[in-house]
Amino acid sequence: MNILIIGSGGREDAFAWKFEQETDVNEIFVSPGHEAMKRFSKVTLWEDLVKDPKALALKAHEFGVSLVVCGPEAPLTQGISTYFEEHSIAFFGPNEYAAQLEGSKIFSKDFMREFEIPTAGFQVHDNYKAALKALELWPMTSGIVIKADGLAGGKGVVVTYDMEEAKKTLFDFMKDPEVSVKTDRILFEHILPGEEVSAFAFCNGEEYFFLGMACDHKRVFDGDIGPNTGGMGCYRDLQWPKASTQEKIIKRVLEPTLKGMKSRGEDFKGILFMGLMIDSLEDPYVIEYNVRFGDPEAQTLLPLVEGDLSQGLWNLCVHGSFTTPLKLKEQASIHVVMTSGGYPSIGKHEMSLGHNIKMPLSLLETSLSDEYLFMAGVGSDAKGGFCNRGGRVLGVTVIDQDYEKARSECYKWISQIDFKDAHYRKDIGAQRRGSHD
Repeated sequence: MNILIIGSGGREDAFAWKFEQETDVNEIFVSPGHEAMKRFSKVTLWEDLVKDPKALALKAHEFGVSLVVCGPEAPLTQGISTYFEEHSIAFFGPNEYAAQLEGSKIFSKDFMREFEIPTAGFQVHDNYKAALKALELWPMTSGIVIKADGLAGGKGVVVTYDMEEAKKTLFDFMKDPEVSVKTDRILFEHILPGEEVSAFAFCNGEEYFFLGMACDHKRVFDGDIGPNTGGMGCYRDLQWPKASTQEKIIKRVLEPTLKGMKSRGEDFKGILFMGLMIDSLEDPYVIEYNVRFGDPEAQTLLPLVEGDLSQGLWNLCVHGSFTTPLKLKEQASIHVVMTSGGYPSIGKHEMSLGHNIKMPLSLLETSLSDEYLFMAGVGSDAKGGFCNRGGRVLGVTVIDQDYEKARSECYKWISQIDFKDAHYRKDIGAQRRGSHD
């Protein structure tokens, strides 16, 4: 089959790597992708047609695309799936209605309340005056989470215990024209205690394959300090969450979500990303939904998937079931991200870009069995090599039966990659979340 991947980051690179290994895949088209994806023999880069989905779907039809996998969330919330369905092309991703689980935080909270899915207590306010009045009555000693309603590129959530910061956040989100986050509706949430994990499932209707769980690190510096990023690293730990907790996630979150969406007349099709807090009783509570794979969670979990993923996703889209079996390797996985100097760029602070990347040639082999290089913000330089073109440049994943060995090997490889002003955290997975009784 021929496959189209929509997107240009490390997540899409990981999908391209996975499909490259599969014998049933003839060609992989990526729109827009990045220059380093040309290392895959089956990949052809297309121009960025995401803002013209009608043209992209027509081109996919002309090139005989059988399956489309959409990486980023914005096209999904804008209804891109419709254009491909008009050409009878299997599209692995939710429709515009179901994508509101990520596209509107208020929609998702109302959904969770209706279908009794465990989450934090919350308030919704439709104007600044009402929100400010409610904020002044909020018990700030227990803290507050303030969320803008729509997509905000990770900038629309603030957690604080300080009333002045909370008021400033409210003003920024709802009134300040200089702030990029804009919202007419605001969500206040109570802070959930516990430890955070992300869970993933490939879904269509009430049919699903539970892909597993991963713990990511968002802050840019060691010790979880500094500004939030798209993700500095991630790990999958076989010891936590426990099997009993996984079963709770499936029964209390995943299955009710799929049944709830179906009861509203919409089968959820695609990747359901459940951002969860696990409390001291090992009970899960939903922080948020996403309707696509995470980045770097995709780079952490996809190397663990055994089976023909392309055929499995196609069957799920077309037949509504996993007639092609998939399973996960019982191994730990560690992924460490390397970024450009100055990332994440805040305000007028510029990143250090355009520098040649030096790395072991063996890492460029796309068929390695235990260590994997995934590229993101990478371009070609004048000498035919690679240079850094974006914030998160690349990442290395290592899998192994032994968690500490996987972590040690991952850092061994990442330490051999270098470019001017490169940065990476040295403590990814050092303190494993959860208890290990």
